[in-house]
Amino acid sequence: MSDADLFRAAVQLVLSLLLVAALAYLAVRYGLGRHLAFSRGRYMRVIEQLPLGPKAALTLVQVGRRYYLLAHQENNVTLLREFDHLPEGLPFPDTPAGKGSGPASFQRELSAALDRLKKRLAGDGPPETSAKQHQSYLDGQKDERSAGE
Repeated sequence: MSDADLFRAAVQLVLSLLLVAALAYLAVRYGLGRHLAFSRGRYMRVIEQLPLGPKAALTLVQVGRRYYLLAHQENNVTLLREFDHLPEGLPFPDTPAGKGSGPASFQRELSAALDRLKKRLAGDGPPETSAKQHQSYLDGQKDERSAGE
């Protein structure tokens, strides 16, 4: 076997390994097999699935015009609730319902925080607060959250 044949075989091996690695990444990243299995049904479909642990999950399933919330573990499936229609989207965690929850609210808060940071870095912002002032601010935030519940 000549050096050229050996080099050609090594290049083919590397390319093959890269192709297999890319396909494995796509399969894991996008769950190709899982999506294909869920989308095949004509009368049923999985709306959403939330893993709760290695062998437990919540699944929202549509059957005809009805929706079912199922809890499943390793060898057990339990019907938790049945819906005629889906409720509106749930608010994001730690935000009271109807009080600016969602991506738009997060974007506004993030933008405001970045503006404050830019002002501080430019020297235009308020002086740094002490640790005691910061702790009292955090305590006030906890009180607001507990009052909303």
